[in-house]
Amino acid sequence: MRESAHDLKPAEETQVQKSADPPPDAVATALAQALCRLARIDPALSAAKPAGRVFATLILACCIWAVSALVLPVETHALTWAVMALALCLSLFRLWACCLPPPSSPLAPHDVPAGSEPIWTILVALYHEVDSVASLLNAFDKLDWPKDKLDLMFACEADDAETRAALELWRHRARFRIVVIPKGGPRTKPKALQTALPFCQGRYLTVYDAEDIPTPGQIREAWQAFRCGPDTLAVVQAPLVIWNEQESWISRQFALDYAIWFRLILPALVRLSRLLPLGGTSNHFDIRYLREAGGWDPFNVTEDADLGIRLARRGLSAALIQSPTFEEGAPTLTGWVRQRGRWIQGHIQTLSLHLRAPWLLARQVGSAGLLAFFLGLTAGPLNAAILCVSGLLAFGQAIAGAWDHVLIWASLMGVSQAIIGIMAVLRDGRPTLWIACLAFPLYQACQVPALFRAFWRIYLSPSIWDKTKHGAEARPRKPAAAEDQHTVSEPQTWIGQQL
Repeated sequence: MRESAHDLKPAEETQVQKSADPPPDAVATALAQALCRLARIDPALSAAKPAGRVFATLILACCIWAVSALVLPVETHALTWAVMALALCLSLFRLWACCLPPPSSPLAPHDVPAGSEPIWTILVALYHEVDSVASLLNAFDKLDWPKDKLDLMFACEADDAETRAALELWRHRARFRIVVIPKGGPRTKPKALQTALPFCQGRYLTVYDAEDIPTPGQIREAWQAFRCGPDTLAVVQAPLVIWNEQESWISRQFALDYAIWFRLILPALVRLSRLLPLGGTSNHFDIRYLREAGGWDPFNVTEDADLGIRLARRGLSAALIQSPTFEEGAPTLTGWVRQRGRWIQGHIQTLSLHLRAPWLLARQVGSAGLLAFFLGLTAGPLNAAILCVSGLLAFGQAIAGAWDHVLIWASLMGVSQAIIGIMAVLRDGRPTLWIACLAFPLYQACQVPALFRAFWRIYLSPSIWDKTKHGAEARPRKPAAAEDQHTVSEPQTWIGQQL
C-alpha cells in the first residue's frame, strides 16, 4: 500500500497558491514544449508522424472483400471463418466479463487528519462551450474537497472569446485560472491539456469534459484509491453514465454502450492486467507519473487510450472507482457519427503506434498486457466494424450453402450479445435501458458510416479534432414556440448515487 491512515502525512502545500492566469509568453513557451515533449521522450509513440494508414487500409480491404464475397465466387473460406472466429472471440471475452463480480470501492479511510488532503488540480479543455460553463462550475462547487485545496484550471483557445467571457462572469463566485491556448499545431483537446500541464499546482490531476457532472464524492474516492493502491498506481478511472438517455434513440443506445464499456469491459481489463485504455474524461492522475510519461500526445485524437497504454509500458498501473460522472450523450445521429468516427480513428492510430515495435510492447506489458491491449482497442468502437464485416461474410457463406455452420455462428453471436446487454443493464441499474438491448444490433450497424469517416480522416487529416457539440448547439433549432416546450431533463435522480 502506498500509505496507511496512521502514517498519512500532510500535503507538501497547505493550500492552492493564489496566482493570476498564466501570462501569454509563458503559455507560448509551454505550447512549443507541448508539441514536441512526447516526440522527444519517445518519438516512436508520437502521432506527430501520421500513423494508422496501414491498419486503415487493411480494414478497408476487409470491408471490400466482405462485400465482394457476396457477389463474386471467391474461394476464401479460411479467411472468412477466421474473421468470423475473431468476432466470436470478442463476444466470448465480453461474456467472460459478465461472469466477473463488479469491482469494489477502495476501503474507507480511518483517522484521516483534518487538512491532510493534497492539492488537487481539475483541468478542463473548453472550446465554444458557453452553455456548459454554469453547470460545470456548479458541479465543481459541490465536490467534497476543501476549496482551498482545489486548483481549477480551464484551457481555452485564443479565438474563443465567448467561452472566456462566460467564465469571467463566475470570477466572483469561484477561484480558477484560465490558460489561453495560442494558435499553433493541431487544434485538439490533448494539445490544450498538454500546454496547461506545466501550470498545474496539484499533487493529483483530474481531467473533465465540458458537459461533465461528477458526483460530489468522486475525488475523495480517487484519493482513497491512490492511498490504498500500490506505489505504481498512476491513474484512476471513474465510470461515465449518459444522463439524457431518454432524449433520443441514439442517446439511449449510447447509454447502453457506455454501460457495457464501463460496467463490464474495463473491469475485466483491470483484472486481466495493469494496461487500461482510458476514457477521455474523469481520469485522476498522479501528476508525477503523468509528467514522466510525457503527458498527452497533441496529435492523437484518442489521447486517453494512448496515454493509458504508455503508462502501462512504463510499468505503471491503473484502477477503477465507482463514483460516476454524468455525461451528455450525443442527441443526434449526425453528432454521434462524428464522435464515434474520431474514436475509431484514434484507436486505429493507437494500434498502429504501439505495434511499430511489437516485441518491445510484449516485453514491456507481458502476455496478459498484450492481450488486454488488443482486447481494449478492438472490443470498443472497432468491435462494430469487426461485427459488420463478419456478418457480411457469414451472409456470403449462407448464400454459398453453409447454412448449418452459419446458423450455429449466428446463434452463438446472438445469444452472447443478448446476455452482454442484459448484464450491462443489471450492473447499470436503469430499467429504461432494457428496450435498448433489442435495437443494439441496429446500433452496431450505424457505426459503419463512422468507420468510413475514420478512414477519411486518417488518410486526409489525421490530427483534425471532430468536436462533439453539447447543449443547445448539439440540437436542431426549433421555432420559438417549440423551443419553449422542448426541454432536456437534468440528471437529478442520478446525481450522488453510487452505481
